[in-house]
Amino acid sequence: KIGEKKALAIFSKYDSLEKIYENIDDLKNIEGIGPSLIKNLTNEKDIAFMSRELAKIFTDLDINVEESGLQYGMDREKLYSLCKTLEFKMFIKKLNLEEKTQSSNSNSNPKPILLSLFDKIEEVEKTEKAFEEIKYEKELNINFSNRELLIINNETLLNEQKEYLNNYKKIASIYYEELGIILSTEEKDLYFPLNHRGLLSRNIDKYILINFISELNIKFISYNFKALLNLGFTFKSMYMDMMIAYHLISSQTKMDVLLPITEYSKLEAKDFKTTFGKVNIETLLIEDFSKYLSNIGLGILACYDEINHLLHKEELYDILIQNEMPLIPVLSLMERKGIKIDISYFKNYSLELEKELAKIEKAIYEEAGEEFNINSPKQLGDILFVKMNLPSGKKTKTGYSTDVMVLEDLESYGYNIARLLLDYRKLNKLKTTYVDTLPNLVDSNSRIHTSFNQIGTATGRLSSSEPNLQNIPVKTDDGIKIREGFVAGEGKVLMSIDYSQVELRVLTSMSKDENLIEAYREEKDLHDLTARRIFNLSDSDAVSREQRTIAKIINFSIIYGKTAFGLAKELKIPVKDASEYIKKYFEQYPRVTTFEKEVIEFGEEHGYVKTLFGRKRYINGIDSKNKTIKAQAERMAVNTVIQGTAAEVLKKVMLKVYEVLKDKDDIALLLQVHDELIFEVEENSIEKYSKILADIMKNTVKLEDVNLNINISIGKNWAEAK
Repeated sequence: KIGEKKALAIFSKYDSLEKIYENIDDLKNIEGIGPSLIKNLTNEKDIAFMSRELAKIFTDLDINVEESGLQYGMDREKLYSLCKTLEFKMFIKKLNLEEKTQSSNSNSNPKPILLSLFDKIEEVEKTEKAFEEIKYEKELNINFSNRELLIINNETLLNEQKEYLNNYKKIASIYYEELGIILSTEEKDLYFPLNHRGLLSRNIDKYILINFISELNIKFISYNFKALLNLGFTFKSMYMDMMIAYHLISSQTKMDVLLPITEYSKLEAKDFKTTFGKVNIETLLIEDFSKYLSNIGLGILACYDEINHLLHKEELYDILIQNEMPLIPVLSLMERKGIKIDISYFKNYSLELEKELAKIEKAIYEEAGEEFNINSPKQLGDILFVKMNLPSGKKTKTGYSTDVMVLEDLESYGYNIARLLLDYRKLNKLKTTYVDTLPNLVDSNSRIHTSFNQIGTATGRLSSSEPNLQNIPVKTDDGIKIREGFVAGEGKVLMSIDYSQVELRVLTSMSKDENLIEAYREEKDLHDLTARRIFNLSDSDAVSREQRTIAKIINFSIIYGKTAFGLAKELKIPVKDASEYIKKYFEQYPRVTTFEKEVIEFGEEHGYVKTLFGRKRYINGIDSKNKTIKAQAERMAVNTVIQGTAAEVLKKVMLKVYEVLKDKDDIALLLQVHDELIFEVEENSIEKYSKILADIMKNTVKLEDVNLNINISIGKNWAEAK
């Protein structure tokens, strides 16, 4: 229970354990050493000395073997392949395998590798044999050394490559960054400059290139196909999006093309910043950028075989091909369409918020007895905990913490200034994040274009960014007011269709809990029913609004794996009461407990969990000895199975919607916000599409034992349609 800094502080004064314990009472004179640390040392003296004994390296053992006798030869190529397959990344780095295997193509004898004393040759040979058994057929035979890089900046040069590309029938990669596009085949790289702005730069006409690419019968792979679709490109074959494929096998949510290239190829591609530093993009030469981009294009091609193999091995290939790849053009269309906002409405609302914030500011200054910078944590900390002498929470290196948890604690003690500060922060965030920002993001038609990210969450849910339209508060008055600013075009309305309790219905179907199944079969109010069971109410007793709210929070808390402590904090009740609520919930819905245990046991055994449709998420820490880490991993596992399944239901529905509506001019899908889809529909087509879409959402996916119910709302703005 002593960190490195405090240990060093102690050892700088006393150079042995014996001396430390001889002077145990004097440790308090060392800066940073408090009573609790001294108490730990005293109570765990035996462990301290045992730890020292265990850490000793004995050098007097009777070993009659020379170091040279412990070495034996190893084929570096085979070792590299084996380590890649078994994902022994640290061995590859420690033994410099990548560097050596890339540079050594000779048939000379490999240099012996010194392995651990505990390795046995028989075990290594057995592992190599196992590796040989799982070899797979590669689709590509890439030329890495004598590649041709051509810059195609006019139609003549483009036509010169026409015959080659028309006759090329294998996989090619195509990748876009701001300045241009790289197309890599097995033999060569073609760079198409699009947005270079230097004096000597010459770009190819984008529309000529779009038409050219659209006619090619090539199986294209890419990293983020959607970026190319948003430019207007179309493909006869979008064979694999490496971004999504890598996400499926790794649960990685960071968008970075170098991640799969570094992990699954021998290439050393570098990002833009590492390659060019702080170069002015206006002066960047086409020749330099083309070399940089060709390394990435080749890297995407080079990691295809291994990622394709892993997708099949992990039974994730069908998820990619049937769910994720077809969703790319759906999301691209939604992003390009955008949703209209009323700019004047947001400007007026901003003025309202300014007045409200000014009132709250004044009230805060009155409580504090002076004016100060409310947005400065240091000044605010001094006001609250030095001048006003309020009970302080945690202290940071720069002063007192004034985060939300600290202010909420102060508010619970009845301090009015804390309530005012929370209100101020909420309104200020609303104003800066949405009200003032959104009008600056519109196009010439006053439409906002968000980006939908397929790899943004580990559960498989779509996320939204630039701007994030999924984080607008749903229940609060302020959130509703923001939604009023999102409007339909002339002669159109917004239609919102959302699932009723989709995640709870997924839980019901997957857990097979009879009480939950009965509740949904008889179309009972599940929150009302849970309230009755938790609060022991009879059928004739009325459920109060507060009781129903508590039951609703508990119903959803089970999905998100909320602890008694977390539930107590949200409901502002004692932890003991929250524990009792959770206990009663599981007593009423016993199969839910069993289901959650089964999910956790599966995760412990396999290291991942699966949704109903087979999507996997790898769960770090599910076998941890640390109780806190393990509990968090268990909550993550259960949440992934339920939320991930619900997310896939929405994706399947979106694919069906796209299939039915893609050629229609009187309706468009604009947004997806978790379990809600927002359409823009011509007023005279409302009735027709209400029926069509209701049928799609209810019947595209059929869950066992429970129906999927929906709510349809229509209005001139998003608030009315919610």
